[in-house]
Order: sequence, then C-alpha cells, then structure tokens
Amino acid sequence: MSTPDESKILKILEDEDGESSVGRIARKLRLTPNYTRVILRSMGESDIIDVFRTGKVKIANKGWGALGKQVKQTSNGLKRYMEDRAKWEAI
Repeated sequence: MSTPDESKILKILEDEDGESSVGRIARKLRLTPNYTRVILRSMGESDIIDVFRTGKVKIANKGWGALGKQVKQTSNGLKRYMEDRAKWEAI
C-alpha cells in the first residue's frame, strides 16, 4: 500500500466481507465521495480492487494478497461445468 487511505479502504472492505459501496466507504473515511472515487480509481488501476459502474467495490486478488490473506474463491461454476462437459457423449 502506498497511502494510509488505501490501507484504510482495504480494511473497511475486509470488514465487510470483501465488498462495499463508494458511499459507504466515503462515510467511514469521512471523505467526500468524489475524493474517495479518485482513491478507488487509483487502486482499481493497480488491480488492488475492482470498481464497478454501479458504485460497488470489491477486493481483487492482489488486494487480498496485500492484506496477507488467502485469495477468496467465489465460485467453482466453470470448473464444475468443464468436468460435467467432459462426461457428455457426442451425438
């Protein structure tokens, strides 16, 4: 992490199970939403977090690593699909 604000943002996201909103983060940091977006955009460009147009913010793999945590796996859907697909018979 390069700034204290970025560390605080990651801690906020960690406390909220890896995701939150721009507004909620801004309120917890006591910063304006616009300034918070600037920080979040920078963190997103560094692949520490994922920022969505809806205002949702999630910790990315690199962010979990910066926190010293194991990367959270959200879904095994593709893996399960590929395993099932291998069992299909061709017509």
